[in-house]
Amino acid sequence: MIVKLDNSHHHKLIKYLNKEPEFNLFIIGDIERYGYDNYFFNIWGSINIRGEIEAILVKYFEFLMFYSYGKFEVNEFVKLINRINYNEISGKSECLEKLEGKLNLKRKRVVNFCKLENINNLREDNGKIKIKKIRFGNINKVVRLYDFINEFEKTNVDNVKNGLKTGRGYCVEINRQVVAMAKSTSESQTHAMIVGVATHPNYRNKGYATKCITKICMELLRENKTPCLFYDNQEAGKIYKKLGFEELGKWSIYYK
Repeated sequence: MIVKLDNSHHHKLIKYLNKEPEFNLFIIGDIERYGYDNYFFNIWGSINIRGEIEAILVKYFEFLMFYSYGKFEVNEFVKLINRINYNEISGKSECLEKLEGKLNLKRKRVVNFCKLENINNLREDNGKIKIKKIRFGNINKVVRLYDFINEFEKTNVDNVKNGLKTGRGYCVEINRQVVAMAKSTSESQTHAMIVGVATHPNYRNKGYATKCITKICMELLRENKTPCLFYDNQEAGKIYKKLGFEELGKWSIYYK
């Protein structure tokens, strides 16, 4: 049976999500921030006859996220999802693959999902290149960097501001121009997602973005938070693996 979850389910839900906390860091972070009584954030759960959660569906504005640890009632979730107005649905690939053939979805993107496992290669840089914190005052410079990179063609000032509300960011400036950067978002008490890693085409292969990632990761680790990230660019993946990130599995995003 699928029911809308509320505060009375909190302990059971968090215990369920913590079976794979990295894959559920977005959901756990949103629960910490918004609770269960918000018009834009809703959670449904499939609960079996023993009272155990078998799968969950989260709606955040027009975005859905699905997760299951084990078997669940596929057709019941298909019926629920088809009644909801949404733009995209994402989640651990092996979970969503059980639903994809029954949903009217047009496009799919699969990325590698990683967690920082080995911290021995992280070294904060005290050299000539200064790492600056991204603040509201230099966001326009950050957006101008994204203008040079096709992957971030829809990024604007509001996108960056909203991301910083749940995370932090660092950048490298040369001649008053942001040439490299990295951010975190969806920070919870225990995890954070590294996002928005970018370098200007004229300043690549100098390690600038790596310095920004390292700065964020070192801060997160001092706060007892585990850094995670997605990637689908193999060259970027090599850099992340050198820093100590290891792949946990695949993450899928489906677009209507």
